[in-house]
Amino acid sequence: MQAFATNNGGSAPGTVLPPVTVGGRQVVPVDFERLEATVRFDVASRVAEVSARAELTLEAYEGLPAFDLRQTVATASFDGGALPPEALAPLDIGAGPGATVRAVDLSCLAGSRHQLEVRYALETPDAPGALPIGWEEGAVSWDLWMSDLEPGRYLEMWFPANLCHDRLSVELTVEVVGTSQPHILLANGPLDEKRPGSAWTVRYPATYTSLSHLLVLAPRDQAQVRTAVKDVCGRPALVTVATLPGAECEPADVVADTASWLNYFTSRYGARPHDDRFLAVMWGLRRGMEYDGATTASGPALEHEIFHTWFGRGVKPARPCDGWIDEAMASWATTSRRGLAGRFDDSELGLDEPPALLCPANPWSRYTPREAYSTGSRLLAGVAHLAGGAGRLRSALAGWYEANAGKSVTTEALARYLSDFCGRDLSPWWDRYVYGRDEHHERRSKRRFASRP
Repeated sequence: MQAFATNNGGSAPGTVLPPVTVGGRQVVPVDFERLEATVRFDVASRVAEVSARAELTLEAYEGLPAFDLRQTVATASFDGGALPPEALAPLDIGAGPGATVRAVDLSCLAGSRHQLEVRYALETPDAPGALPIGWEEGAVSWDLWMSDLEPGRYLEMWFPANLCHDRLSVELTVEVVGTSQPHILLANGPLDEKRPGSAWTVRYPATYTSLSHLLVLAPRDQAQVRTAVKDVCGRPALVTVATLPGAECEPADVVADTASWLNYFTSRYGARPHDDRFLAVMWGLRRGMEYDGATTASGPALEHEIFHTWFGRGVKPARPCDGWIDEAMASWATTSRRGLAGRFDDSELGLDEPPALLCPANPWSRYTPREAYSTGSRLLAGVAHLAGGAGRLRSALAGWYEANAGKSVTTEALARYLSDFCGRDLSPWWDRYVYGRDEHHERRSKRRFASRP
């Protein structure tokens, strides 16, 4: 069993993915240490261009360094030497639909350090559900628009990046030219406005993984922004709310609601692992996404997304296949539209309901099954029943958070923790409702096969 631990940069001990053989060559995981990128939006010509440089280290294996980027590379270099774009071609590594990676077509030694540089036109990412840049008359809008429900929908949509087990520092410069209309940039990292309304640099901390970064660019006159210092369980917190066109809410109301949820979850689960700031960007879309100390959301999704500050972006999934954990918890503990029952359901769960696959077996898989919301919440309702009630499971989640805040966690570790808390082996429930194994069906099939003449 792999052990996962906290990490302030690079991959946590034990999180190194296994190598994959493609065409007789070994594709290996790497540690992205630093990413620097500049995005230049030319509004007049409606063209966006990126230059990016990544510093990376091979970890336990020798082979072709793996990463991902869902853009079309124009030029590239590796350790200062030019590479043809086809030397970074996407590869099918057998991890499921859409779960391709790129690999530098040069074999490198384990432990070696390298620099990868790429340039390309920024276009709609080659990833399911990705949205294009919002070109308007005299303006541009852009959102990183991350999602855990489809492969390739984290930072790799826009920039060369690693998978979500890896932690790295990111310095991102955004420039808007070809227009006199001022813009606003919203981000969950330290922000330096280089030119008022047209150029910014965001320095995201080295504790972030590829699923942590919020960035929204919009014309300044389309965003209403309200900032207030609120008391959150005896500590001041700077709450910033920006509303975009279509948001059916007032910034001041969202500030109050956000502070209320931050107080509630802090008192129930413990102090947030991020700094004393929270950013909420509200829009009219009926969806939300969680980021470290931030969210993009609609009104109905706000509670769910703020909960993820503790579970999902406080305690992070160690691998994409562990992403079901925080969605199950959020659906069980909030008034999620996707849950089968209300908040804090406590219902007996036998071993006769339809099996479900929440944790894909391939560690290179790149999505969270949608059943995480419904079946995942139902599983936790059953665990609550086994634990002695919803209050007992809330206490278990608080203990889980306290032990793992700022760390990366696995499906296997959660099963062990909840089994110890409940005082019984939960592996039969995990087998059926997490790993999708229908043991009764398998036994019946074996008996039928054995009885054939």
